[in-house]
Amino acid sequence: MSTPGSTNTKSPERTCVACRLRGERDELVRVVVGPEQGLALDPRAVKSGRGAWVHPTKACVATMVKRHAAERSLKVEARRDLDAGALLAELRAAMAQRITSLLLVASRTKSLAIGAEAVDTAVAKGQAHLVLVAKDAGGNARSIAEGARRSAPYATKQEFGALLGRGEVSLLAIREARIAAELAATVDRLGTLED
Repeated sequence: MSTPGSTNTKSPERTCVACRLRGERDELVRVVVGPEQGLALDPRAVKSGRGAWVHPTKACVATMVKRHAAERSLKVEARRDLDAGALLAELRAAMAQRITSLLLVASRTKSLAIGAEAVDTAVAKGQAHLVLVAKDAGGNARSIAEGARRSAPYATKQEFGALLGRGEVSLLAIREARIAAELAATVDRLGTLED
């Protein structure tokens, strides 16, 4: 219960249709009725109509499909052709797109340090809220990232470079706390879905 004058920053809770555990809305993904009465993901939770919620994990998505939990919750006929693999691929693509969008926002707002030298400086000054390390980065890049508040592996040097219109990039540091928090959460969620 909130007291007068206090602000409640906790997001609303939802229940996962697969595991039945409650979680904050931001921790789950919304599922809605899509074309031809099938299921569709609504990762940004903006589509109109009734929605069901599921944890963005392999286990919960597979359980949801196996038990037809979302269809029951949405009161639509169970689809025998529903494919957990296809839903997981769609979810991975949506999360990768979200990460790309956040990195572009960080770049446009000058909250992104790019490359070993710039990231090392941001880490040394305590400005790096998150360091993303290319999965194929060398030992020097990894040692720079160790000094950050938080670091996570993501993408390859070539993928970072292509995203930012550069050659290969092994390190990115996010200097804005909110963008870094959202990026870290999305990278973590994506990690739970990877094969």
